[in-house]
Amino acid sequence: MNKQAIYNYIDQNIDKHTARVQEWVKQPSVSWDNLGVEDCAKLVARTYKDLGCSEVDLLEGRFHPGLWAYYDAGATKTIHNYCMFDTRPVANADKWNYDPWGGELVQYGDFPKVVVGRGALGAKGPYVAFLNALEAIIAVEGTLPVNIMFLAEGEEIMMSPAYKHFVEAYSHRLKEVSASYCVMGSQSADGSVPIWLGMKGMVVLELSAKGANWDKGPSTTIHSSAAGLVQNLPIRLSQALASLVDNGGRCVVDGLEQIWSYRKSIATDEEALLQGLAQRFKGKDWRNALPLGGTDNIAEIVGGMNGMDPLKNYLYGPTMNVSGLRSGFIGMGTHTNPAISPGVATATIDLRMVVEMPAQEIIGSIRKHLDSHGFTDIEIDVLADYDFNQAPCSFSSLDALKDTLHSWDVEPVVWPLNGGGGPWTAVANAFGVPCIRGGAIGGGGNGPGNIDEYLVIEGNGKVAGLAESEKYHVDALFNFAASL
Repeated sequence: MNKQAIYNYIDQNIDKHTARVQEWVKQPSVSWDNLGVEDCAKLVARTYKDLGCSEVDLLEGRFHPGLWAYYDAGATKTIHNYCMFDTRPVANADKWNYDPWGGELVQYGDFPKVVVGRGALGAKGPYVAFLNALEAIIAVEGTLPVNIMFLAEGEEIMMSPAYKHFVEAYSHRLKEVSASYCVMGSQSADGSVPIWLGMKGMVVLELSAKGANWDKGPSTTIHSSAAGLVQNLPIRLSQALASLVDNGGRCVVDGLEQIWSYRKSIATDEEALLQGLAQRFKGKDWRNALPLGGTDNIAEIVGGMNGMDPLKNYLYGPTMNVSGLRSGFIGMGTHTNPAISPGVATATIDLRMVVEMPAQEIIGSIRKHLDSHGFTDIEIDVLADYDFNQAPCSFSSLDALKDTLHSWDVEPVVWPLNGGGGPWTAVANAFGVPCIRGGAIGGGGNGPGNIDEYLVIEGNGKVAGLAESEKYHVDALFNFAASL
């Protein structure tokens, strides 16, 4: 590898690379609002083609398209690369200081230059930095050190309902991969970089009570003056939800209740990672250290504040969460009417668990529970069903990534798990390969979903700018490829 020539290419083309970040940010792709996602898929496809991918195919998702692309480097090893190109909505554009879809270059805080816009940080900007690095390698070396199978989706914010199906559709190709490489800029304000070795299993369901399925409720919305003549569907749904848990929020579904008492055994090397995290957060209230919104937002933590309990409960503890309820009248400005008895009521729930039980088995247990408790009419729509996955705490490719960070004088912060869940586990589970997330310098602030979201273009000495991030990606990819 002619590293210096690649670095020079990045420096000479940084304006073009910045413009590519801006182009992606300027293209709306709000999946829940059906805003611009198809056009963004075409933009992603064009970027893959410009990179030199020999195959670029649009895929039919549940709501929005995905993409398959293949770069044939003629290498002996192949990696899978995940991409999400949809973003969260912009619900408060009037509070932004910049156009959410403007992709403006501005000075922000102590950063001389950032790109501001929805998706700048989550996750278009960091991903484009990776693609820019690939372009630079190809321009100088003629090819990449590994073959890459790109599998992109435009439904991540919708809980990735189709990504597993994409993986299944291309299983005859993906079986060749040696790793799922999801390395992206995720640098913290202090300059350190997190690396996540796994994710919980995640199940996301919509439970619906419909009068059409239950002869005691209205099949369509009726005036509430007649509510005394029918059963109420929102109450029906609330009773079904209440049957799933006890008063303390612990699941009581037969076959799942033991998970609330179970904890994955923690190996010595994993315990060492936890001790390192605890030391890193020493003196900090867990309500500020974990994604809880701070001490002003949470009065007390379930399970207590003793020692590492909150950290372990966050990473290893199960969740059953109701994320949304909708039915009938939902407030002013929504074109709905309060004088009704609704014909349908829906709840969105998610479960996240560190357990070897397949997601489909979890869903089956919930279906069986509802049926046995007299709720055969409650419909279940599956939005996501991803199994738990965790890579070892030490293996050659992880060491290569950590060594690359150290060579850049950056501290890697290794998390044994991420408290979330999602499509990143799909390839790892299907083909028995490790998946690494995070692990790259560069980043931004006002995270995904917030006002004035931004990606750093020119850094502040702690958080790297775009050129530095791209150069790091060059080093990381070559080192990772050599470790396979």
